[in-house]
Amino acid sequence: MVDRKVGKDYQGGAILFGLGLVTGVLTAHAIARMRSAPQRLPRLEVWQRAFAEAKGEVKAAFLAAEVRTQYDELYARRPRFAQRALRMHLETRILPGLALYQILRQEEDTEEAALIELDRLFVAGVQQAPGRKLVKLLECLPDPFPILRIVNRLALRAFPPEGWTFEWLEDSSRCVAYTFSECFYVNVLTAYGAPELTAHFCQMDDLLYGDLRGISWERTKTLGRGDDCCNFRFCSTAVL
Repeated sequence: MVDRKVGKDYQGGAILFGLGLVTGVLTAHAIARMRSAPQRLPRLEVWQRAFAEAKGEVKAAFLAAEVRTQYDELYARRPRFAQRALRMHLETRILPGLALYQILRQEEDTEEAALIELDRLFVAGVQQAPGRKLVKLLECLPDPFPILRIVNRLALRAFPPEGWTFEWLEDSSRCVAYTFSECFYVNVLTAYGAPELTAHFCQMDDLLYGDLRGISWERTKTLGRGDDCCNFRFCSTAVL
């Protein structure tokens, strides 16, 4: 009985520590964003460094400038959504990726080659993204799942019903699962004439969650790849 109580106390303390850690990181990030000027192209510097690895510093600088110019043109003609979350997704995620893709289509010989290079740059961007760093912080815990469960609930608030059709399948102490049957990214990128780009945005979830210790990540379908929904499933694999 004593050992079991100690174990429960330890687990509870670890969860509280993890929640405090995540809350602190999110708060610091929010304060930094409020104090800084809005950055609609937060990954452009990362993409420029990735360009330089393959094409050299001079070519990389010109390509980055072209991406910024293309983004500015898209931004000036963007649709104006009343919902704040939709504006955030459009202006800081969809349009930067679309601008990058459009420049790559001009630079590369084929659509396939442009998408391969796009994936390489997306990988570089995800590796430096705050979300990736936050996910990695969870590995400090003996069981990161309870914190990931909380983070999931908070993160889903950024996907409002004006843009996504969402359904919970499970929300238990061991697994979280849900589906999206309609997606803002699919609809917007289709309207821009680049539906093929959607699947490459979907891949960023795999990059974020695919190798997280203590949690299994499973997704067998995505709307961007032609399926009837995007399914998400996270389960704890920790043995406590």
